[in-house]
Amino acid sequence: MAQNKAVKLSTLMGKSSRTYQSRQVTDAMVAAPTHVAIAIWDISWKGTAHGKLYGWVIAVDAGPQKRFVRTGQTSAANPHPEAFAAFRAAIRGCPTPVWVVVGRRQAALGTRIRKAGFLVTGSFAEENRASKRASDMRKIHEVRAVRKSRKEGQQPQKRASTVEAQPTHWLPNRSRFSGSGHHVRIATDASSDTVSKGTMCFVANNGDYQLRTRMTTASTDELELETITLALKYARKQGFTRAIIESDSVGALEAIDHILEGGRAGKRWRGVSAGARSRFLQAWKDFHRQGQASIGRVMGHSGDPLNHAADRIAYLGLRASSHPEKESAPTVWAEVRDISRQLAKPAKQAGSGRAAPGSG
Repeated sequence: MAQNKAVKLSTLMGKSSRTYQSRQVTDAMVAAPTHVAIAIWDISWKGTAHGKLYGWVIAVDAGPQKRFVRTGQTSAANPHPEAFAAFRAAIRGCPTPVWVVVGRRQAALGTRIRKAGFLVTGSFAEENRASKRASDMRKIHEVRAVRKSRKEGQQPQKRASTVEAQPTHWLPNRSRFSGSGHHVRIATDASSDTVSKGTMCFVANNGDYQLRTRMTTASTDELELETITLALKYARKQGFTRAIIESDSVGALEAIDHILEGGRAGKRWRGVSAGARSRFLQAWKDFHRQGQASIGRVMGHSGDPLNHAADRIAYLGLRASSHPEKESAPTVWAEVRDISRQLAKPAKQAGSGRAAPGSG
């Protein structure tokens, strides 16, 4: 009988958009006089052969006197050539060098721009002055396109979820519960293919971790919020009286602000379901019966070991679920053991964030 060959770690972790080299922010990027952020959106559209309509938002910040947005859309199967041409036209006359950020799933576009000689990171970065505007405008233009599609009868009926995925019960999916005490720092992260499955992972500075994989079409922001909820439940179960939870998800943190400020329940909020928000609020209240928790922002891919570990394990779980257990299990377990060893020494307790309502 032929022996199954183990999947290489490089195969599971990807070769482009998921590598830290393509997502790391450097001093040269931040110092660039022109910052650009490109956000790509897509919606279902029966009028195209491939069933989708693509669009883009290009935000440019070349200084106080030169800030603007360019938008466009295409029915082509690949939006990158047109988006790239629109980008080149938008930055004409802008001072160089130019730093460009693109979305996590836009590796091909990022590669095209990088080969043209520009500084590129493969996911949006807070340091990029154009990031927030591109992200905000993307949501607006996508909603407009959805409304237009409904008006013109372009949206097809929802397809039944028939996507098959490998069972993931064999993944290293539970915390080792190796230690407890008074204080804990926890990094959270989530990953999703936005089609059929997603993963949630938290890593604590005492070496504990938890990974969950589920069949879901939930947004990454919702999964990030669910991961924070898991971290709160873990901290309560372990008896911690002080928990510092850190996330690099702006969307999840904005959802938490909305929840703790008494935002309206019973409907979706920026793509986050009412159920996910309710579960977070309950976990938050439960923990504060025994201690204090703060939830704050950590810059993603900036070298923080806990954030790095949570991101890596979450994505590893997502990719591994697409491969047979016999091929990917040895690689996954070896990598998780290596990450655990690197986190064996307790990290320095640090951080600041949202304090419990009414706390000093």
